[in-house]
Amino acid sequence: MKAWKIIAWVAVAALLGWLLYANRESLTKESIIAYGKSLPAAWFILAFLLLPLIGFPLSILLILAGIRFGVGWGMAVTTACIYFHHFAGYWISHSYLDERLRRFAEKRGHKVPEIDEGNRVWYTILFASVHGPPYAFKLYLLALTGVPFRIYCWVGGTVYILFCIIPVGAAAAAVHMDVTWIYVGIVVISAGVLIGKWLRKRKQAAADGASTQ
Repeated sequence: MKAWKIIAWVAVAALLGWLLYANRESLTKESIIAYGKSLPAAWFILAFLLLPLIGFPLSILLILAGIRFGVGWGMAVTTACIYFHHFAGYWISHSYLDERLRRFAEKRGHKVPEIDEGNRVWYTILFASVHGPPYAFKLYLLALTGVPFRIYCWVGGTVYILFCIIPVGAAAAAVHMDVTWIYVGIVVISAGVLIGKWLRKRKQAAADGASTQ
């Protein structure tokens, strides 16, 4: 990374740190909840549909969805938006922006992988499950691999939605003091970790078997 970029990131981080410190008395749980509940539903949903496609952090929107709508409607909005992101992400990645996105990924050290036809479902599950690059970047990178739309959307999108239960449920629990969804989140996280380990072992076993043939 160039020196000016490092300096810029440090300056931004310092500014944010100062703003948080200066407003530490007003940034209470109650004020954040009040702000989330006051968001206009239509504008929030529009922001949820569009902002993640240009790199806005998904986690912030998930927390606000839980605060604004509660866990039931919050997950309904999240589910619709996640599938929309996959529809839009697949179309964008296969449009005239295809080559630009590939060059963008390669400049950041992420070569678009080639996936065997028989491993596309497992790779999609693993790719969506493992934390790494930001949501928008993963959305476009997976589409560029050539994974069929039905797998990309209905498998990848569903995996993302399952992991969204955690922040949406936790935010809703913070509003209503319902710890049930915190327990649900713990179960989902644990299941995700176990599934990720199982998939990695399965992939490694398949690779080892192929190398010995």
